[in-house]
Amino acid sequence: MKASNHILGITFNTGLLVVFYTIFGGLLSYVLYYIFDEHDSDWEKESSFYQISMVLLELVIIGIIGIWTAITINDAPPVFHVSKKWDRFVDSYVAGVFFAFSMFLFLDNLSTKLKFLYHKFLGKREEHLIA
Repeated sequence: MKASNHILGITFNTGLLVVFYTIFGGLLSYVLYYIFDEHDSDWEKESSFYQISMVLLELVIIGIIGIWTAITINDAPPVFHVSKKWDRFVDSYVAGVFFAFSMFLFLDNLSTKLKFLYHKFLGKREEHLIA
């Protein structure tokens, strides 16, 4: 295989996977938005156990769906021919980076919940370190 064809195959496969994972992450985010509570004043009044449990459950669901999606994509043949080494590298790189990116890009509620819990439990300690 010529080097230019190999480079094009890697580039096009990366582009396709980036689009796939971004759309998939957006759709998953949409579904999770309607399953879990919004981060609002009512959620902030819930017990710490409830808040942490729901955030952890959401993260676990994202992780499980993410790994099984990556495994499925990893086993699928590339759209554009490249060596198996480069196919695996592109699959793992894009799955790791863009799936996580698209999830947190679209999951504003999860991000704000994580920030809220961080400040609730660690923010006060952090202020003492700075002062």
